[in-house]
Amino acid sequence: MGLPELSPDRAMRYFYWGIAAALAVTILSVLFVPGVDDFVERTFQGLVGRAAR
Repeated sequence: MGLPELSPDRAMRYFYWGIAAALAVTILSVLFVPGVDDFVERTFQGLVGRAAR
């Protein structure tokens, strides 16, 4: 009773929908929730700074 097998095309489609949903939630949070913009900026700067080293 495992998970059903996904074709690579369907898996990529789900992946892209997941990325789009996460991006939409992030944008709406930054626009309407106080303080989230600072958190997102600090997190992004930390990831970019770590990758640049």
